Amino acid sequence: MEPLKLLPKKPKENNRAYAYRLLRYNIMTLHLAPGRALNENEIADQLGTSRTPVHEALTLLKKDYLVDILPQSGSFVSRISMRSVREGLFMRGTLEPAIYRQLAGNISETYIRAMARNLEQTVQTIVSGDDTLDKYIDLDDEFHKLAYLAAHKPAVWESTKIVCSHFQRVRYQEYLVMQLDVTHIQHDHQQLYEYLLFGGSPFFNLEEFYTNHLSYYKSYISQLITAHPEYYIMD
Repeated sequence: MEPLKLLPKKPKENNRAYAYRLLRYNIMTLHLAPGRALNENEIADQLGTSRTPVHEALTLLKKDYLVDILPQSGSFVSRISMRSVREGLFMRGTLEPAIYRQLAGNISETYIRAMARNLEQTVQTIVSGDDTLDKYIDLDDEFHKLAYLAAHKPAVWESTKIVCSHFQRVRYQEYLVMQLDVTHIQHDHQQLYEYLLFGGSPFFNLEEFYTNHLSYYKSYISQLITAHPEYYIMD
């Protein structure tokens, strides 16, 4: 098994939480590729923990649809299900326009300032050089998370992360394989920020905008599948 991409352990983070966060990161970023076998002992050795927290983390990741645990066969990174990708797209495309409409002109100063900082950091990250993609993905997620929190829907955000896990992996592979310019998404976030700040606009079709914002991957999905057909389940 190839070495995991390690992350620093957070203060007071127990071994199970650390194993879960680290493995989820490696799966979401495709460092652990879809279909890859997961050896609990090898993972434990790399993390410097016992096997128990790794086993518990894999059980949690199974609930996130990111790991398949097969009797008598072992644990594997789940392949990307196109049905799950479509479910994630539907969930975000339904929920998020409603959230942004609720917040338009009513978002608190705390969150609008946080979004402004996020946009500034995103611009800096795009032009910064090394490790841009990982940082960009984190900022992209944070921008949308801030909207959920501003609307007092933290549990909905956590549920969305689970349902959209396959959709997120497609997006990451899109950036890796196609080496796409991500500035168009930063531009979309700027428009959403202005929509929230100024209370909407009669000339801004939020549903159409959001469909385009989330569906960019469709232009490239056939090339992604051609590049790595073993990653996908065409259900």
